[in-house]
Amino acid sequence: MLFSKVKTLLLPLGLATSVLGHGQVRYFITSTTTYPAADAYAASPDPSSPIRKLDTYGPAAPFTGTAITCGSGGNNAAAVVAPVAAGSVVTFDWGSWTSSPVMTYIAACPSGCASFKGESGNVWVKIQQEGYVASRTPPWAEQLIEQGGQSGHGKWSITIPSTLPNGEYILRHEILGLHVAGELNGAQFYPNCVQIKITGGGNVALPSGVAFPGAYQPNDPGILIQLWTVSATNPAYTIPGGPILYGNGAVATSAANGSSSTSRASSSTSSTRASSASSSTRASSTSSAAGAGQTLYGQVRLISHFSPNF
Repeated sequence: MLFSKVKTLLLPLGLATSVLGHGQVRYFITSTTTYPAADAYAASPDPSSPIRKLDTYGPAAPFTGTAITCGSGGNNAAAVVAPVAAGSVVTFDWGSWTSSPVMTYIAACPSGCASFKGESGNVWVKIQQEGYVASRTPPWAEQLIEQGGQSGHGKWSITIPSTLPNGEYILRHEILGLHVAGELNGAQFYPNCVQIKITGGGNVALPSGVAFPGAYQPNDPGILIQLWTVSATNPAYTIPGGPILYGNGAVATSAANGSSSTSRASSSTSSTRASSASSSTRASSTSSAAGAGQTLYGQVRLISHFSPNF
């Protein structure tokens, strides 16, 4: 494992972009509890976590296959379903990342999440998305996460729609890495799935959504794209997966950013705000994810592809 670590850090500058951004959601934070994720390279899932365990820091590949649903190795039921109040804010703690859009979907678990995978049917409903906003600094949604990642806690928060009926659901939250998206099938999706149980909800059922796999295709305009072509003078970017279908958008948090702003993502409005707050109660864990190690080499941040616990 030490040899693997050294090999990653000594990549030449021309190859560095191939490992930018590898990682996972490390914590899921509700208004009452912080739940740890099992590290992707841990031997077993965390029994106190509602986050479906991944088996790699790498992207879901191919993104036209079943790995896109909840990430590579990540579609086995977690042991916990986290109670979440309808209308409350939940937070995904990523660590740090690279320039990318951020999306969140939700699917109902009709018979409970223990038996639900969501690998067929138009069951995934987008409730949040944000991409490039030229008038904002930084312009890419994920760069807000990256700012917080400088302190070790790059966070993205969303408001759970208050109209959701009570019951069990899966939140599918992801970052799309565009650093090599100029190549066919080069876009890198990092979905993470969290099992939740809505309490105090409303009576507006989810509409039909999109299918995973199926919603993302290699030639989609927001998937096959040269990252450098999106700029302040050419800010047009189509976020894949279609529009937000339910809810009022998202709240993005950055522990390193002390300002707030309101922005428009695609055809829907979403607001961003900086926050370093965390919840008051931490779920116990013996195998929490510590995030990917990082260093600087040739002025490029490398997110090394190994478990930092080794």
